[in-house]
Amino acid sequence: MHTTSTVEVPAIKDLSRIAAENNPHQVALGTGARGDTLTWPEFDHRSNRAANALGDHVAQGDRVAFLCENSVDHTVLWNGALKAGCIVSNLHVRASPNTVQTCVDALRPRILVVDEKRLDFFETRVFEKLSTDLSAVVVIGDPGDSEVVDATVGEFLDGQPATEPDVRVREDDVAAVMWTSGTTGEPKGWCHTNRGLYLRGSTLVSVYEINRPARQPNVFTPSFAAWYSVMLPALVSGAATYFQSKWDPERYLELIDERELTSALLVPTMWRELLNLDTFEEYSTDSLDVAASAGEVLDATTLRRLRENVCPAVKNSYAATEAYTTVMTNPELTADRVESVGKPVPGVEVRIVDPDGSYEDRVPQGETGELAIKAPDCPVWAWGETPKTERSFEDGWWYSGDLGYRDDDGFLYLEGRSDLMILSKGIKVYPAPVEERLNAHPGVEESAVVGVDDDEYGQKVTAYVYRSDPSVTEDDLDQWCLDSDDLARMERPRTYHFVDDSLPRTSTGKLDRLSLTDEK
Repeated sequence: MHTTSTVEVPAIKDLSRIAAENNPHQVALGTGARGDTLTWPEFDHRSNRAANALGDHVAQGDRVAFLCENSVDHTVLWNGALKAGCIVSNLHVRASPNTVQTCVDALRPRILVVDEKRLDFFETRVFEKLSTDLSAVVVIGDPGDSEVVDATVGEFLDGQPATEPDVRVREDDVAAVMWTSGTTGEPKGWCHTNRGLYLRGSTLVSVYEINRPARQPNVFTPSFAAWYSVMLPALVSGAATYFQSKWDPERYLELIDERELTSALLVPTMWRELLNLDTFEEYSTDSLDVAASAGEVLDATTLRRLRENVCPAVKNSYAATEAYTTVMTNPELTADRVESVGKPVPGVEVRIVDPDGSYEDRVPQGETGELAIKAPDCPVWAWGETPKTERSFEDGWWYSGDLGYRDDDGFLYLEGRSDLMILSKGIKVYPAPVEERLNAHPGVEESAVVGVDDDEYGQKVTAYVYRSDPSVTEDDLDQWCLDSDDLARMERPRTYHFVDDSLPRTSTGKLDRLSLTDEK
């Protein structure tokens, strides 16, 4: 008999068991400022019950999809699905009905978990469109008089044993599919392995200081990579996580105060909403060891206010669904470098390359190019879309679509997107599907959608419209977008500008969106 000293990294499904053994009395998960909590052993045992319940419907390698906001129940079922040997996928709760249907039918899950707030949306606008044969629909919360729900969480777990299923999962097996939008709005399902997710979690333990005694909030929707950026380091280290399912800056402050949280991660626009509260002084943030920012460029005023009012130690970072890339540590984050996203985290390489070339075609120092990134946590495949995978990756290098440059000291700065993506409150919005909807209105000749810098949104989705019917109003077009099954509420324009002539075009006849942005 031969043995080996080679050890794989733990599968994500094993992390709660390891944390339970190491931290038998520590809190793993909690709800809000004063809600119930689960210790690590309680979380692990409840996840095992979920795994055994899922085992009645799934085989190893099957998919389990979630259409939920964050919660303890969601995380238990998510962890249970991993323990059952399944691939998990959190769907975007604010996506259009057709986008949700597209993702479900591409993934073909055996189980779909939906929370009570999305149940009517799923039942009336998605369910009948599906070609996927779901074995069961499980609801988190009250099912009401739904005709598609097979069980509540309590009913689903009732009577199931707390013993862990005998499932063998390897580090290179796909564990999760994370959805992002393409430049045309078509979603891509990036497949992340256990190894990649574990390495991302290990990196973030250091970046966000999520060590064993740490306590952190999670206000992010599970469909966003930011949810994983909070959960993965907690699973790796055994830290405590408290969920707030809906963004409310005052409730978030209360959560920090009541639970004495040690680390907090928000998008800069969310930090500004919190800092601008009239009731800010009623709460304490003295427990925080670090205030982290990601998702947008941090400005000097917000940095100063964070250090003066929230926490002296501030970090900024650059990440995407595809890779966790850089961090700007607190000592490096000076006023003259505030717009930098820092330097690569350990193990990550970044090159600034010619957008029309390959990862080998580097541009000179200080010049703007596309960021090509080589990271150990990158996905291995776009679900069902090998050609998309090969367009996005080359020899392990990911073409991010982000434009930027590196200064003489090696710090990275972002300059925008090569594909005109809009980053609104940290959410990616692409112009093409919004313009397609607007142009379908009988009173619209053509439209152009751009992102305009804004204190509240970061970038506000703004539409320039050339009307064929001058009586068409902003309210008409807003309702037209809201009525669409192809467009999510978050994607619709928040500001309209009606123009008297055709929209500007480049010398090649393409819409000149950049000139519209310059006007504002």
